[in-house]
Amino acid sequence: MIVNLRDQLSGFFWLGISVFVCLESYQSDIGSFHSPGPGFFPFWGGIVLGAFAILLLAKTWLEKREGIKLLDLWRGKEWGKVILVLGSLLIYAILLPRLGYLLTTFGLLILLFCVKDRQRLLAQGVSALITVLASYVVFYVWLKVPLPRGILGF
Repeated sequence: MIVNLRDQLSGFFWLGISVFVCLESYQSDIGSFHSPGPGFFPFWGGIVLGAFAILLLAKTWLEKREGIKLLDLWRGKEWGKVILVLGSLLIYAILLPRLGYLLTTFGLLILLFCVKDRQRLLAQGVSALITVLASYVVFYVWLKVPLPRGILGF
């Protein structure tokens, strides 16, 4: 049995990062679910990261693998989609203050949904609209997070 050394090393690396994040966030007051402190989200993020690292380590120990060459990891990837998504995120960051949260996020979601599956444009539009409106209600209305207003004014 050949264990994938890269997966093992990355699993231990991320497990170490998660332990560090949990310890540091614990020192800066986690608080409670109803009254979270500044360390609440980093602590639980570290817990989730640690769980994924443990899953990766368990997978590498339980799985038999043949040696994989580095070039084989990059073959068959859709690099055009990767570049399109990264470019769209850059454009999103530039346009967000100018056009506002609702319009810019709706456009980004339409683009991302189209990158994933180009067949159902109407369903993608409805999904993007529901997602944008739901996130607007959660963050702007309920949590009172100020979002960029842009040209629409809300």
